[in-house]
This record gives sequence, structure tokens and C-alpha cells, in this order.
Amino acid sequence: MPFERFVPPRAPGARPRVTIRPSGLISFDATAVELFGLDKATYAILYFDKTRKIIGIQPTNNQKETGSFRMSRRRRSISLKAPQFFEQYGLEIDEPQRFDVIEDKTSKMLTVPVKDVQRRRGRRPKKTA
Repeated sequence: MPFERFVPPRAPGARPRVTIRPSGLISFDATAVELFGLDKATYAILYFDKTRKIIGIQPTNNQKETGSFRMSRRRRSISLKAPQFFEQYGLEIDEPQRFDVIEDKTSKMLTVPVKDVQRRRGRRPKKTA
């Protein structure tokens, strides 16, 4: 008798989530990958709405697109590393945080509301060694 592959069903009510780490790593969970077809894209372009504090992520396969970040795959999640994005907009992530991911069909991008994340004012202090 041939083997059958077991794929655990998505938990009912499972919401697509993203984890943002202090290193600037943005990781999409398996639910987000499956729901938004992120496994079909190899790059992403990041946007930020300062007034509403929302990160926009537009998946793409065009590596020549200005500002594109390469996405890497690990098991069932996909991630991209963009520490300069968080530095540019002064978003201070001190410990890993999870956020809901919402698909905005009009702008064709995924949005991550980060209202609870503090923004640094002014220049970032220099690290002392």
C-alpha cells in the first residue's frame, strides 16, 4: 500500500500573522504563505504609511524592481531581512512581536498595522563599543 502524505489542516479561525524581530527580520507564518500565495514570489517591496503606522509589503518576482528585498524560505514560512527599513522610519522593535497581516486588494499589497510600535524621534544614538 502506498504512503499517504499527512498535511495538518489549517486551524479553524487561524489568522495570517507576521513576526518582526529586532534584527529587522520579517517572517510570515504558514497561514499567511498559503493564504496570500507568498511561495510564488521571490522578492518583496516595502512601503510605510507614517500617518496610519502601517507597513505595506508587495510581493514580486522582479529582482530589478527598485528597493526589492529577497525573500527566503524556511520550512513553511517565508521571511525577508530589512533592518534599514526599520532604521529609516525609526520603528523600534526591542523584542520579537507578532502582528496580523491583511490583504489590501486595491493596492495589491499586504498590510501590517504597527500602531503599538514606538517610533524613535531624531537621530539614532551611536553604539559605544
